[in-house]
Amino acid sequence: MPPWVGGIIGVVLIVVLWAVVAVSPFGRDGAIPTPLDVLQLFGRAVGDPSYWEAIGVTSLAAGEGYLIGNGVALVLALIVLLVPRSEGLATQLAVVTSCLPLTAIGPLVAIMSQAGSRTTSVFLAALSVVFTTVIGSILGLKSANTTQLDVVRAYGGSRLTEIRKVRLIAALPSLLAALKIAAPAAFLGAVLGEYFAVGLDSGIGVLLLNAQFYNDATRVWVLAITSGAVAGAAYFLIDRIGRLLTPWSAGDRTRKAAF
Repeated sequence: MPPWVGGIIGVVLIVVLWAVVAVSPFGRDGAIPTPLDVLQLFGRAVGDPSYWEAIGVTSLAAGEGYLIGNGVALVLALIVLLVPRSEGLATQLAVVTSCLPLTAIGPLVAIMSQAGSRTTSVFLAALSVVFTTVIGSILGLKSANTTQLDVVRAYGGSRLTEIRKVRLIAALPSLLAALKIAAPAAFLGAVLGEYFAVGLDSGIGVLLLNAQFYNDATRVWVLAITSGAVAGAAYFLIDRIGRLLTPWSAGDRTRKAAF
């Protein structure tokens, strides 16, 4: 059975379970809308320009934070390779960024930001990706073949040459896997940042706050599914890019399956 068939079966089972719960006592008072209600509202939202504007501004903030956070993570990983003794410090910094509660950092960043600024969304998006990319980058850069590294050293290559000729290529699969996981985390951080920002008039987080204020459960579900779809699309896009850049990482499994 092709893998996509299992995915479709899983989605169908989730929708059926959702419909059953919606009409059960757990979904009374409209707390859990039916799939049909959500689908109808989603159809109306697709034709609303403000809906697409919210997706765009949140995605833009998430993308900016994604680039900043991953840039910081890659710099830390390279420092670890150039100065091996700094690995403990870099790892601790990454763990700290993962352990910091975003719900506590968000208000502090919002207070220090100007009204109407998306700094909070960008900052939380960046903070959400540092740990994953640092760990993935360090593991990938350290997974280089020792024989290839010995050849570079035998020909007088420096540590920078090792990184450029061997380690970066060896690290690509792990790095791209980390970047793939970081994409949904960045979008979630951007949405959460909009909860704390002041003066924003658009964004997924702003629409969620508005739906919560009016106790509109159906709209909350539509926005939640939209957030999941955008995050999933980013995950899928980076996965496709990873397969194009590192075809050998999937090619081994294909050849093994053929035998």
